[in-house]
Amino acid sequence: MSSNPFASYNVELPEAYAERIRSYCSTGGKNVSSEIAPFERQVDFWFFAFVLATVEGLDLVKPSKTYNATQAHILSSNSERITYIQAVYLAESESLDGLANPRKVWDFACQRAHAGVPRLIQILSDTDQKPLWNFLDVIDNSVRA
Repeated sequence: MSSNPFASYNVELPEAYAERIRSYCSTGGKNVSSEIAPFERQVDFWFFAFVLATVEGLDLVKPSKTYNATQAHILSSNSERITYIQAVYLAESESLDGLANPRKVWDFACQRAHAGVPRLIQILSDTDQKPLWNFLDVIDNSVRA
């Protein structure tokens, strides 16, 4: 397992969307199907919001109020996510020196994820079908593009 330079930070999400985010995650012992709550954990929701915002080229967003969903040490169990975050940062900043500052990279990742949260909620809440199928449609369309 690789080192996690973000382990001491928190996965922050916009407070304004807290209940909606939780409703799409199955953690906390909720007895809901994956069709309704397609994300196991809030960190999974956060990471997909990051990826979505990256793919769609959304501008960084710094919400005024956030809540701590979990500690970023959880990313150690999915080290490819750490590498992806660093690669996106490097591609956009074109600064190898910036990678030496984990706080700077983490702030970038959080602001990018925050940009994707409203878009992801919009996708998941489409009333045509259940959230999981809305989510999968976006992935399918992205792959086909």
